[in-house]
Amino acid sequence: YMCTIYADRLRAAFARDGWVTIRRAVEPATMESLMAQIARELEAPSIAAESGEASASLDRPDTWPSGGSRRVLEVTPPGDAAHWAELAARPVDGGVGERKPDSTGTARWHEALAPWGLTLAAAGAVGGGGRGLVTTRSFKRGEVLMRVTPAVAVVSGRHLSSRCHHSHATGGRLLVCSRCGCARYCSADHQRAAWAGHRDECALLAQTRPRVPGQTVRLLARLLALLRRSAGAPPPEDAGEWARSAAAILSLSHQLGGQPAERCAEFGEQAGMVCSLIQEAARSGGGWAGSSSCPPQEQVASLLSLLSLNAHAICDAELQEIGIGLYPLAALANHDCDPTAAQSFGAAGKLTLRALRPLAAGEAVTIGYVDLAAAASERRQALRSSYLFTCECRACEEALAPTPAARKREAARCEAAASLREEQRAELAAIDAADWEAALRRSTRAAEIAASLLPPGAPALGLQLLRAGKLHAHCGSLRESVGDLRRA
Repeated sequence: YMCTIYADRLRAAFARDGWVTIRRAVEPATMESLMAQIARELEAPSIAAESGEASASLDRPDTWPSGGSRRVLEVTPPGDAAHWAELAARPVDGGVGERKPDSTGTARWHEALAPWGLTLAAAGAVGGGGRGLVTTRSFKRGEVLMRVTPAVAVVSGRHLSSRCHHSHATGGRLLVCSRCGCARYCSADHQRAAWAGHRDECALLAQTRPRVPGQTVRLLARLLALLRRSAGAPPPEDAGEWARSAAAILSLSHQLGGQPAERCAEFGEQAGMVCSLIQEAARSGGGWAGSSSCPPQEQVASLLSLLSLNAHAICDAELQEIGIGLYPLAALANHDCDPTAAQSFGAAGKLTLRALRPLAAGEAVTIGYVDLAAAASERRQALRSSYLFTCECRACEEALAPTPAARKREAARCEAAASLREEQRAELAAIDAADWEAALRRSTRAAEIAASLLPPGAPALGLQLLRAGKLHAHCGSLRESVGDLRRA
């Protein structure tokens, strides 16, 4: 079914734009289907008129149209990197015009973002290299930029037995799925509401019982189930629903070819495991019964890469990770080390994106992908390792400038970041030991350091001030407590 989805995407792109780029090997059936469509296209009278020949044929390159806005695909032997690079750089129409954008997909993104006062800027237009979110109106500090539910989400391993897998709530006696023994729900209503998304996942978890796969594999299983349910169905007409659909997810970047070799190998192992589980579930008549075949392993690996680049960690009110989810609309926000927005999470993993400062129309909406209190060199390394790009934001460029003053500031920031981590570790240890005076000293010092390292309005700074305010209240310093809580 994954092969069918990919073939449908290729056919739709070719029919819409008159060209399509296939960046890696595909299954023979997919290629044959696409070639058959191209052959039919060449039989149209308009194509023959464009080529200047009596008739156009796939077997005769001299009859292929070279002007206007069409091009027949060219197949290059594997390994001929120079030729691939030349093809990628060549204009689509043979020199007359420019590449046509994916107008349908872009239009749907614009349609989904418009109600929020946002739009999607082209790659390179907002910094960071990739396409990104831009405001179309002004926003006040703290105003909601976006509020979306996840396309797929799972609870993290540490919270499997303590949180409802539908609402993510805690407390009370949880109902356990009798088949997989993994999923838990705070009510029968939530269990019924979650069944559509859990059914196929349940069949896979039953194969591994009593062991439970990691959260990434479970999220992948839910994503594969969503794609399976969507195969052959038309994309949703509602823009908001489309932004959570298979079509929106598959338009996100996966960059599997840019991943390090060791990570590709890891993705391959995980993909192989999931494919084996799907095959076993189909044979046993589980939720995957009726699947004609397991998705090709390379396509499953590309989905793992997509999740690694686009999924959000779902956090509770104290910024502790409780799960992971894929939010296609929110995944369009680029990174900046001085971000203009920050996300928080509510019931059922609903993500809310708020402005950290006043924003004018036309400003980029950015978030922090990594620990913003870290030194610039550490942030760059983390971003390159996890997200495959080198941050060139103003904060990084200034911090890593080749000047003595910049090097001195970066060294001081490294020391401050290390001190912050040590103060926070000691603070939590003192709280565990019920040594409230020591915890207050550590918390106050941590808040001072965090304020010097983090952007104003950063959630991590607010959380540190909140802890300091609670500790001041516990120790009887009410005036100081009120001050910290107001700042928080």
